[in-house]
Amino acid sequence: MLRGDLTEFPLLNVLQMLTNSAVSGKVHVSHPRGGDLWLQGGEVVHAAALTREGDDALDLLASVTGGEFTFDPAQLSPGRTVELRRTALLRQLSVSSDDWRELLRFFPNWDRALSFTPKWSDQQPVTRSQFRVLNQVGKLPLIDLVAQSELAPRATLELLRPFVQSGLVDSGARP
Repeated sequence: MLRGDLTEFPLLNVLQMLTNSAVSGKVHVSHPRGGDLWLQGGEVVHAAALTREGDDALDLLASVTGGEFTFDPAQLSPGRTVELRRTALLRQLSVSSDDWRELLRFFPNWDRALSFTPKWSDQQPVTRSQFRVLNQVGKLPLIDLVAQSELAPRATLELLRPFVQSGLVDSGARP
């Protein structure tokens, strides 16, 4: 078993090391947005995070900037939900990580619920997708809102970002 601190050794680096070593097993990421990745012969074959699997889970795991990881070579993959090959997957994770870094500035507190500010009006024009997500504001911690959304995790936050930027929704971010 291999363990480490993701603040000292980021997940992308861990995955580079494991994929280059052509190992098989499960990487568990302990973090509020964490989850599990399974490797087979150095290829990531399955990912799970929150209520997501496959590409959505991979993308969410790219947002993790701390926590801890464990690698257990005895754990076999329960299935295959990831089709990207090693180089393309690592490149995608790198790009996703950069995209998440900007987005997380607006959504730093995943354990608290978003709230409407006094600037919000029920007359605010919104799309159907925005309405579905905004309907959960004030009811659920952000992590649960993201987990229950029909949209991919990053897409959910991208949908909410304009409301946070315009001061209509409070995410707990400092200006």
